[in-house]
Amino acid sequence: MKNKRLISILISGLALVLSVASADEDGNQPTATLQSKQPLTKETGSSKPTEQTGFPLVLSPDRQRKSGLKTKTLAAFSLHTELLAYGRVIDIRPLLDLRSRHRSAQSELAIAEAALRVARKNHERLEKLHRASIIATRELIQAESQLASDQARQKAAVRHIREVREEALQAWGETLCKLAVETESRLLQNLLNHSSVLVLIALPANQTIPVKAHTIGIAPTGEKGKPRSAHLLSPAPKTEEATQGETWFFEASSNGLRTGMRLDASIPLSSQSTQGVLIPSSAIVWHEGRPWVFVRTGVDRFARHLVGEHRELGEDWFVNDGFARDEVAVVVGAQMLLSEEQRHNTPKGDASNDD
Repeated sequence: MKNKRLISILISGLALVLSVASADEDGNQPTATLQSKQPLTKETGSSKPTEQTGFPLVLSPDRQRKSGLKTKTLAAFSLHTELLAYGRVIDIRPLLDLRSRHRSAQSELAIAEAALRVARKNHERLEKLHRASIIATRELIQAESQLASDQARQKAAVRHIREVREEALQAWGETLCKLAVETESRLLQNLLNHSSVLVLIALPANQTIPVKAHTIGIAPTGEKGKPRSAHLLSPAPKTEEATQGETWFFEASSNGLRTGMRLDASIPLSSQSTQGVLIPSSAIVWHEGRPWVFVRTGVDRFARHLVGEHRELGEDWFVNDGFARDEVAVVVGAQMLLSEEQRHNTPKGDASNDD
């Protein structure tokens, strides 16, 4: 009895194996394998974009030419690590007012010192005449009174200059006080003839400017052009309320800059750099709210790649992941390729309904 039952189990197992083998011979494969070989379209039940389209878009060279398609080889680029900060173009009228007051105080001092020299000489002369009993004591007393008055005026003029300088130091710092208040410097002349502007850069809280950061890049907030150079002048005495970080004065060319403009600043932190590629902004095509680039994968084949983290540098995007140098990107006609891809991805049933 046991032998018959064992033989029955063996026969059932053999039948199951033959059934599976028969299914394989008919060409049926696991669902996962089938999906991996199909485009990600509505027919496969997935419309969510992936980081790279799972199939190449085929477009003949002749059609590429007729469509005006243009490509560009991606160039390698090294981006130095930078600290982003904010700034503004400073109104220098308060600085010029201090300079005017300083010059006026200097004039007062010069007048007071001249009067004091005359009073001293007159006192010395009258003192000799008084010792010789040539003049009355009354005249000597008047000369001494005039000398004391002129000495007090001279001391007041010196004190006034010191007070103006201290006010300038509190507002602008030692360097700007010397360059723009006390002397006829190149900086002052450039500011006066509007060839240069004075820029205040405010660092984020708990950040400090690198020792070698003598030159930084600045641009009006929101501008996508090439940053301008700004050259370090000195630390600023007061912080900005919005950032509560270090503040620094820089000089920059006035080209395109106006008093009161808000600025974005990029400060190089070190000689270390991030390696990546530059992608022309004309190559970017937007799909489902995300940026993509079509890359040539063959003479007549293109694939759509997602652009991840990036940084806009003028007319280019810097990307350090997902793209390699010497890859060929479509810079003219990317939107046409996207339309062509979507047309091929539209299920036949949907296309017939549209008609």
